[in-house]
Amino acid sequence: MFKREFPNSQFKSTRTLSYLERDGDDVPIVFLHGSGFSKEVFARQFNSKKLASHRLLAVDLPGHGQSKDAENPGKTYSYAGLAKEILAFVSEKKISNCIVAGWSLGGQIALEMIDNSSLVSGIMAFGAAPAPNGPLGLIQSMHLSRILLLAGKAEFTRADALYFEDACFGKLTNQDFVDTLLRTDRRMRPSISRSALYGYGLSQKARLEDTKTPVCLLHGRNDPLIRTTYMKSLSNPMLFSGKTVIVENSGHAPFMDAQAEFDTILQNFAEAVASGAMEVCSPKLSQAS
Repeated sequence: MFKREFPNSQFKSTRTLSYLERDGDDVPIVFLHGSGFSKEVFARQFNSKKLASHRLLAVDLPGHGQSKDAENPGKTYSYAGLAKEILAFVSEKKISNCIVAGWSLGGQIALEMIDNSSLVSGIMAFGAAPAPNGPLGLIQSMHLSRILLLAGKAEFTRADALYFEDACFGKLTNQDFVDTLLRTDRRMRPSISRSALYGYGLSQKARLEDTKTPVCLLHGRNDPLIRTTYMKSLSNPMLFSGKTVIVENSGHAPFMDAQAEFDTILQNFAEAVASGAMEVCSPKLSQAS
């Protein structure tokens, strides 16, 4: 059973967003969850000894968890729209020099923040692909599968939610997020899918290629949604380790199915960002070729 215990943490809310916060002296880390899920997916990180010194925040995205549904879904439910909401939250909370760590949809939102705010010192994305805009980018970076089709479906049945949770987490959760998935604003998934498919402005791949912001791309080799070959093709001097860090024996959610390795990589990345030096990962944690 998935444990949702958050010692020394507080559940709070702004006018529109619900979030969880734990105090710490080291660089703040803002966690963003995936489509249909909620801040509670990061319970293991809030209980991690490796991350114990960091100020941690986990936010329910608009239309998710305990946050309110978007007043203007066409504007808010896109990568850019959600990134704007989270940056407004970071500014309101007076969080500076933070790392934004996003999973799946949260990773796409984090990638949208590259070079977008002086408040964000580093980006970590996992279960997310910085792809070119348009259908070709989708085909290049993602497996065409049932989970991808569900990511654009307006309203889940209970069977949809069970399948989606299991595809994301395997057997690590036991219907713990089914009600959360069913709660999601029905306008969110179709709107996100349209904006991701057709895109506008600078693509996330182009952002990554030109970035001056430290970025850590983390990918589970057995991810059923994101193509490993595509993730391995990405490189940039501002990438932690110079390229995507591939986590062996991991799927779409390395923060959960490879938690010890994930937490260590995040801590190493945070230290590198805080010191102003982009250091390569330890050989034990580095990507396989």
